[in-house]
Amino acid sequence: MRILTLLFLFLTNSLLASFQMNERMKQSYACIINLEFEAANKLLQIEQIEYPDNAILFLHHNYIDFLTILIGEEEDFFTTKKAFKLARIDFIKDGDDSSPYYLYAQAEVHLQWAFARLKFNEYLTAAYEIQKAYSLLEKNKEKFPEFKLNLKGLGLLHTLVGSVPEKYQWVLSLVGMEGSVELGLSELRSLLEDEELDIYHSEILFLITFLQLNMTDDEVAYNYLIDEIGNKYSDSYLLNFAAARLYHELGSNELCIKVLEDRPVSEGKYDFHYLDYLQGMSYLYKLDFEKSEMFFIQFLNNFKGNNYIKSAYQKLAWIAFLKENTNKKISYLKKIKSEGEAFIDEDKVALNEADKNHINSPKLLRARLFYDGGYYNKAHLELTSINNLSDYNRFFDEYYYRLARIESKLNYIDEQVIDKYQKSFDLGRKSSNYYAPMSALQIGLIYEKKNDYKKAVIYFEKCLSLSDFDYERGIHQKAKSGLNRAMISLEG
Repeated sequence: MRILTLLFLFLTNSLLASFQMNERMKQSYACIINLEFEAANKLLQIEQIEYPDNAILFLHHNYIDFLTILIGEEEDFFTTKKAFKLARIDFIKDGDDSSPYYLYAQAEVHLQWAFARLKFNEYLTAAYEIQKAYSLLEKNKEKFPEFKLNLKGLGLLHTLVGSVPEKYQWVLSLVGMEGSVELGLSELRSLLEDEELDIYHSEILFLITFLQLNMTDDEVAYNYLIDEIGNKYSDSYLLNFAAARLYHELGSNELCIKVLEDRPVSEGKYDFHYLDYLQGMSYLYKLDFEKSEMFFIQFLNNFKGNNYIKSAYQKLAWIAFLKENTNKKISYLKKIKSEGEAFIDEDKVALNEADKNHINSPKLLRARLFYDGGYYNKAHLELTSINNLSDYNRFFDEYYYRLARIESKLNYIDEQVIDKYQKSFDLGRKSSNYYAPMSALQIGLIYEKKNDYKKAVIYFEKCLSLSDFDYERGIHQKAKSGLNRAMISLEG
């Protein structure tokens, strides 16, 4: 009889499940986004006791799992938590379907798991979940057009859809997904300006930064985001990551280092070890080998995930190479082959380099590091101080590419910069290196800024015509976005 009573109570609670974004749930969300999972769980436990029918509980538990997987990348945790997804969706489905949170919460759970699965190459299931989330959000937008949170997921999805290469667009049309980078980013930016959604400010800023950095090459947008973040980076790991990446893209390495040094205290927060990797990179850009090595080793000792392991060992090999420590270099090149996985571009490139058992010339490497840190005059000096250019004939595609990048930042005239990019493109178009496609992308961006959209289209298409090179996905995403912008400008 007692079992029947408990079953009845469970079914009653399920049937009466509501969506209450009350003060406690707002506090738990704020803790979650600040990676204070222990504090968030305590609030959720209290809510579970007092309001067990609040379906927002299940959304917030899912948020914690999602961010833990996204940041920690621990496969055992991912495998264990996958089993919870269906139960959470089922409980939400038993909720009040007259609430705007009813479809929204389901979509969020699907979307979060889609991105979690992408970390572990479960692409087919992730594609289904993305399509499902899109469908639910579009339906919710129709049903509740004034519910502004719809645009959080839709803005993300519209941006991602807009970056899909032309040859795969037919897949999206089959499931009714459409959008553009500009549409998605504008939807997300509109949420930043809404005071009613102030609680979501950090998450939306993080999303926009991620999309802006990966889909566009827009320094105006980067500076806008820096201004929006302000000093909040010292209180939020997510915004610390966002601000550091933005300053890096703007060529402000010293400010990037300041942000990372001013990261929040770790007590009470889930560890974000990737920030150590970023700090190691920042010190490497200024050739501070001692501090750089320290942070890379700290990252490797503490991070339990799969990504950036090979890349970190690659950077340690670079340091040993530039310090002329051959034994250490060989040891780290072996570690690249034996440790971590090769899922992401940085690790694939590191493995390719280790397989060749060779690192390019010290001058080219130093020029690359100085450039990436925004030390353009130092980078230029490295290349212009080469006495015998014929010694670099095997690396001419890289030489001209790096010289063009540096001179572009030093405000050399466009024609001179384009000429060097063109040389790199012509020399490297049959190579697996990224210098030729990146040169085509950069020429396209120069012509776009000059409002010469016809030539911009030609070079964005040249970039997209090349394949099987390092960093292909990210470079093609930016070329696709540029091509869409140029085509719209031509049509308009």
